Amino acid sequence: MKKLILMLTVMLFSQNLAFAQTADIKKSSKSGICYSAESKSYKKVKDFTPYKTMDECVASGGKLPKAQAKKKSA
Repeated sequence: MKKLILMLTVMLFSQNLAFAQTADIKKSSKSGICYSAESKSYKKVKDFTPYKTMDECVASGGKLPKAQAKKKSA
């Protein structure tokens, strides 16, 4: 029983640690759209290429999401 509790604790901690390390990663989806962590769709994107900055993502051929592109042009 103690081993089970220990394993569950380690698994929970490692998931939280992994999330904390990836929270600032910018994502480029299969469709080539670049998402920041502030984007509503960020958590939905599961198959992606990670980038350190949005500029790096866009420079690689990615596009900004429509809502963010509208804000930038205004």
